[in-house]
Amino acid sequence: MNYYELLDVARDADGNEIKRAYFSAVKSHSPDSDPEGFKAIRIAYETLSDQKKRGEYDAYFVAGDGGEIATDIQNDLLVAHALIRENKYKQAMEFMTNLSVKNPDSAEVKRLLAEALWYMKKSGTADKLCIELLEKNPSDCDTLLLRAKIAVSRGHTTKANEYFDAAVKADPLKAKAWIEYMNFALEHYTWLVSDLIKHAMEWDPDMFRDDYVIYLLGVRNLRRIDAKSNLLCYEKFVEFFVNDKTLTKNAYEQILRLIPFIAKEDYLIPFVEKILPVLENSRHRADEDEDDFKYIRAVMITKKLRSDKRLHEVLVDLTEFLLYEDEDEKERLSMECYIAFNMQLLRPSIKVLKNEYPDCFKLNQVFYLDVLNEKKTEFVMDKYAAIYKKNFKPAQKGYTDGEEEDDFEDTENAVPFVRESPKIGRNVPCPCGSGKKYKKCCGK
Repeated sequence: MNYYELLDVARDADGNEIKRAYFSAVKSHSPDSDPEGFKAIRIAYETLSDQKKRGEYDAYFVAGDGGEIATDIQNDLLVAHALIRENKYKQAMEFMTNLSVKNPDSAEVKRLLAEALWYMKKSGTADKLCIELLEKNPSDCDTLLLRAKIAVSRGHTTKANEYFDAAVKADPLKAKAWIEYMNFALEHYTWLVSDLIKHAMEWDPDMFRDDYVIYLLGVRNLRRIDAKSNLLCYEKFVEFFVNDKTLTKNAYEQILRLIPFIAKEDYLIPFVEKILPVLENSRHRADEDEDDFKYIRAVMITKKLRSDKRLHEVLVDLTEFLLYEDEDEKERLSMECYIAFNMQLLRPSIKVLKNEYPDCFKLNQVFYLDVLNEKKTEFVMDKYAAIYKKNFKPAQKGYTDGEEEDDFEDTENAVPFVRESPKIGRNVPCPCGSGKKYKKCCGK
């Protein structure tokens, strides 16, 4: 079965037909249910959607005069690809060695042989084959990419960077080249990421659609990118993410780790609101992810509350504390004391919370209802005066014979300590950006 048959398209199918056929085939061969089938479909799509590679592919399988398929080399190349996909590198190397003798002028055969040798950890021999290919065609993008990967495996990252750079210059519209270069840069040369993502998107804003997590990883590491490019990265990520019907577990986990940091930026909340429902409904969602989802929701709700100028800051702090399910009871009492001692000031804010943010109001409903009930004003004052005295009032010097001075004279003016920002929950992502939970990182 050749690539056209694999995608069930005619040999003269245009790019749109091939793309539709690919997405249709993926439904039956998803990365999770049929990873090998998916890889085969993916290879077929990458070949036929790239005009240069498609032309080379067709040249092997179509006779010069009659237009008939040259089935022998076609099947041989498909077998070679399959062997490599199945990690049968020794068999692939032997098979491709024999095939190269029969087809000494085939660049695809030699490149596949070099790839098999590289997987066999014969990187020196593989590199020599790449050099031979590049002597004949210095702009062979696929061979430059393979040589770059060989260099990485040998620890020669400087050389690898040169080969990746040459590959994208040789074929600047080849998405695979930019994707592999970006993944390399994200791991080894983060200072290049800004320029790479900008240049790639100047050629085609959709360049990373086949590995759209790069849009997120890119902006997460960017320092010099302009605001317009930054927003475009988020827009493209959301566009491809929400339409991805075959979300892989690896992509799901990467995105879930990055969202908490994105949610911290006010201007990115609209993007998070589009991303979050997809993550929450993903088949990859696991019980251990619940803390991450709670944290993201808490961040988004808190930002919305802080933008509402009708809500008092302490009331928002208390809501944030409750959303994070913080267990510091003394801190909670401190904020409740403040509200109790300033009931007249806080009642309008609490009413807004009750009427417009009912879910947040329910987090501490009994307390809020007592504060709003003017008939309970004295009760609430007495209750929290006692709490304040027990938990926050420092011991007085000069007590004698067990007698204490009742110096709690002005509870209206007593202002307990209120932390400027909520305590970091032990189960939320660490602020240092490691991606680990706080309790397993800086909170140890």
